[in-house]
Amino acid sequence: HMGPRRAILGNDLLDDGSGINPNDIPDEDELKAWREGMTAMAALPNAYVKLSMLGYAVPGWMRTPERQSVVKSLVRETVELFGAGRCMVAWNWHVNAAVSDADSHSQVGPDAIELLDMMLWFFDGYSDEEKERLFSGTAKEFYRLD
Repeated sequence: HMGPRRAILGNDLLDDGSGINPNDIPDEDELKAWREGMTAMAALPNAYVKLSMLGYAVPGWMRTPERQSVVKSLVRETVELFGAGRCMVAWNWHVNAAVSDADSHSQVGPDAIELLDMMLWFFDGYSDEEKERLFSGTAKEFYRLD
């Protein structure tokens, strides 16, 4: 069974045909496998999560409100599992915006402002302290930058 491996390694690394269809959002079986893997990983106290390259989860997520909502729920669920103290927004837009949107199935992606606006929307309702952790605090701690 592929659940934990898929969640930890990502769909693109699997060559057994079980990756997510680039024209579809994850189905219930795929989400169940993802949740199992993420829950197992969250149980490891030294595991951290970078929130980036969202097109791997939902290719073309910027293109429709439905896909945006699915990504928002997955990002929020990840933060709930790990806590803001073990999650960090990875800002690699400048080198691979298209990957951020569509897992290399597209040559276009969100511009920097669109991506930042989406991230802010994802964390709507979070405290200022949680947002600080997500956007900088966790990364500073993880990479020992302070």
